[in-house]
Amino acid sequence: MPNTGKPSKDCHLCRSRRVKCDLGRPACQRCIKYGAQCPGYRNEQELVFRNANPANLKKRKKLAQQQGSSTASDTFASDLSKPSPTNTTYSSTSEFSENSDWTSRFMTSTSDVVSTTSFNNSLVVPQSLHQHWTAQSIPILLNVYSTLEFLHDIYHENNYDGPLVWAAHLFSRTYVTNLKSSTAVHKESVPEAEQEIGTYLGKTLSSVHVALKSPDGALRDDVLATVWILANYELLMGSINRTEPMSPWHLHTRGLYSILKTRGSKWLKNENSRAGFWPAFNMVQVQCLLTNIECPPESDEWLDAIRETMHPLEATALHVSIFINVIAHVQARIQTILLNADYATASAEYHDLVGCMSEAEEELMSFFRCNHFPGHELDPYMRNMYFSTRVKAYHLLLIFVNFLTHHIGAPVSLEVLKALRLRCIETVQTSAQEILNSLPSTLDPKAFRRNPSPKTLFDALKLIWPLTVIYVFPTTLAHQQETAAEALAIIGRELGVRQALKVQTFETNFPPECRRPVDMTGEDDFLKPAAIPRPAQRVQGFQGTGV
Repeated sequence: MPNTGKPSKDCHLCRSRRVKCDLGRPACQRCIKYGAQCPGYRNEQELVFRNANPANLKKRKKLAQQQGSSTASDTFASDLSKPSPTNTTYSSTSEFSENSDWTSRFMTSTSDVVSTTSFNNSLVVPQSLHQHWTAQSIPILLNVYSTLEFLHDIYHENNYDGPLVWAAHLFSRTYVTNLKSSTAVHKESVPEAEQEIGTYLGKTLSSVHVALKSPDGALRDDVLATVWILANYELLMGSINRTEPMSPWHLHTRGLYSILKTRGSKWLKNENSRAGFWPAFNMVQVQCLLTNIECPPESDEWLDAIRETMHPLEATALHVSIFINVIAHVQARIQTILLNADYATASAEYHDLVGCMSEAEEELMSFFRCNHFPGHELDPYMRNMYFSTRVKAYHLLLIFVNFLTHHIGAPVSLEVLKALRLRCIETVQTSAQEILNSLPSTLDPKAFRRNPSPKTLFDALKLIWPLTVIYVFPTTLAHQQETAAEALAIIGRELGVRQALKVQTFETNFPPECRRPVDMTGEDDFLKPAAIPRPAQRVQGFQGTGV
């Protein structure tokens, strides 16, 4: 129902009991005092997205008619204090003036909320106060991805009924529903919200399908951006609970690769036209690391094309992407050897595999030493991508070394293998700590609770993969896994990213010799999952840890 006054910030239980709440987080002291489980809080922003009650709408209209004799200024001040009612249908285009374009329909800025006429400077109530909530879905999405200028440009250049707009409705509705799920549960509106989300998902997929049927469909920037948003939507929904090839996130990511493949490398030589390449390609690389497959064979061609006209701010992304390509190639070869328990191939390829990793690492380190980067949004993300790739790569190299220690005909001595094993463990743990050290600057729960801005969501989405590798790989330290679990819980509970609450350990069919090297006790079994709490169980708050 629409709210007609200032909404209470008290927890649900205190509001139902009509008692004063101290607004304590994560649970108020009154609930703790009486031994009750605090059900949580609602947020004023959620009222904008509630489904209106017809009876209350009639009462509100009747009250507005009775107060029709009030002055225009009083009416305007009263309307500003009340959120607009919402419904389940779109506003018709007739509500807009004939001269209004797509931008004015969907991109109303805060500076346009109060306007004056040129005759008597009287206040004019803008039409945006009476729009359906979908009029705000694009601003919400662009606020989340405020650092991606290409996405803003694409929305301004495309018409208002294309796939990109449906993707904005889908993403924004899902984000708000997840973020305000505790309130939605108490209002029994979850089924209706999920039905609405399903409708928008169907509309988005259908519009992408129609667009891709056209000869230039894969060349359209709005189609590439839409598929990328769909992949991010699956993170909000938490669909990556397994690595099966038919899961939605994997399908969307393979769709990104198909679009990039169709486009080729010519468009990448233009700095302005390739702005959408990096988010899409990074998503494809994460899938390769997740599933232990090689990066697309066209990757080297794409990156070489970018190198020809590379902007200085793209240097980090380029070199980290090259490093990931090498690691993905190495991990795919290692996995094949281990799944086949092939000692002969392991011995024959040992020097080449270790050499490839060492050479790629040295090239990237040389680049970092020779360059100093200005602060911008890409560097922290690519830095965490680098360290998370190291965690995955050296953990896999560790179990490969464990496997080789059981082979009499190993290409190097047992002492050399054990020394390499210790180096792998140290690299995994130091890389994990580098990721955790970045959390205070990228994930600040207290700041978000004071000012719940959608901009925080993009930072949280970029942390899902780095925190996941820390949490699931047992080579990391126990307290590092606990810290990652706490951060994932915050991202899932407070930022509405369900994928953070559905992290599962990777199960492999590697031979038992991979668990630990020869002549080692069971205490050093790094492939045995640590007994740590699930992310969904730790919601008290993030506390950084150090080594």
